[in-house]
Amino acid sequence: MPEPSRLPPDEVALRFPDGFLLGCATASHQVEGGNHNDWSEFERQPGRILDGSISGTACDHWNRWPQDLDDLAALGQNAHRFSVEWARVEPQEGRFDLEVLDHYAAVAAGCRERGMEPFVTLHHFTLPLWLAERGGVLAPEAPLRFARYTAACAKAMGETVRWWVTINEPVILAVLGYLEGHWPPARRSLPRTFAALRALVRMHASAATALRAAARRHGWEARISVAHHMRGMTPEDPGSRLDRLAAAIPDLVLNRWFLLACRDGRLPAPVGRGQPVEGAAGSLDWIGLNYYADELVGFDIRRPGSLFARRGPDPSLPRSSFGWTIDPGGLHRALLRLSKEFPLPIVITENGVADQDDELRPRFIVDHLAAVHSAIAAGADVRGYLHWTSMDNFEWAEGYSKRFGLFAVDRQTMRRRPKPSAELYARICRAGGIPRELLADALAAPRTGIASG
Repeated sequence: MPEPSRLPPDEVALRFPDGFLLGCATASHQVEGGNHNDWSEFERQPGRILDGSISGTACDHWNRWPQDLDDLAALGQNAHRFSVEWARVEPQEGRFDLEVLDHYAAVAAGCRERGMEPFVTLHHFTLPLWLAERGGVLAPEAPLRFARYTAACAKAMGETVRWWVTINEPVILAVLGYLEGHWPPARRSLPRTFAALRALVRMHASAATALRAAARRHGWEARISVAHHMRGMTPEDPGSRLDRLAAAIPDLVLNRWFLLACRDGRLPAPVGRGQPVEGAAGSLDWIGLNYYADELVGFDIRRPGSLFARRGPDPSLPRSSFGWTIDPGGLHRALLRLSKEFPLPIVITENGVADQDDELRPRFIVDHLAAVHSAIAAGADVRGYLHWTSMDNFEWAEGYSKRFGLFAVDRQTMRRRPKPSAELYARICRAGGIPRELLADALAAPRTGIASG
């Protein structure tokens, strides 16, 4: 790939504000390899992973991170989000591995050395086995243990890292692990789902408190958030009162509840009864938005466990190879909605598309960044966009069957190969906006998907 300095400047059609952050996001368990946590045990249970794979060596990012960061810096990216693996940092309760903490500190410093702002996620779906065996996030001691681990991470990286994500997609973790049973601990219980949501608010609050204490003590800057997954919930029949109600309930629980708890410091209905949570009120300095798709929702009396909601993709929209709809307007709507109800700076901490052959991703990137630009023009305070993801990796219960990366990874040699979308995103990153040629190409091309109708 040519050096950025040797490339002619692009004429920019849609320019982002000065200082706008453009980069990629990753997660430790999906890329590092060699992890031993609740997910690595779960993967070995027959039938849990779609393609029968285990994370195993993943992308060997643990050993290859310098080259991986070099590749991203060569694309002109000025930000990078990665996560810390709690099970590596604290493999046994109370025993912290200083070499592991030094490793993550080196990754954060490596981002800065390459001109990329580090975003550090402290919990991205995985737990140490010692905590999982005691009940995971439902263990009474989980908030205190998470705070202690957070303090260790802050001590190791606080001088380098300004942007912190305490928990990635806490609501998704609760729903897939405790309601739908697709992820560990593979439960199917609405009461346990609600208990997990309440526990995750307490864990976030305890981590935020630990980060602020470290920042005050050392004079560091700490900008704290969660990476919050949002999916627009549209009634199948807007004229149906039951469909509107069926859409409103998951919209409250999935899209608003956690942010309300972090704003007001109380656990609102229907998940809580207004109980206060110490350290939760005002605990978000910014909002991390993970956005992939919207859904249609209809009332279904046969689904009490799903709050009587039947959810699915809009059949009129194109879809990715994951079956998720592709609609940049949904990202635009989510940004404006967040800006109105929770007026804080926003960073898009994940947005991407499952695309086996890199046919959808180039236009997906242009269309969604154009939607971000439009939302900024409409008043949304968006500070950055982190594409999911840098390289094809272990996609949780889908195994290696879904590909979200700008780089392909040869599973035998671990060689990284940039896809056409990597160079397209590089042109956007280097230009600080969407070049006119890319925008024209996107507008001229039909928006297609793997499956529609």
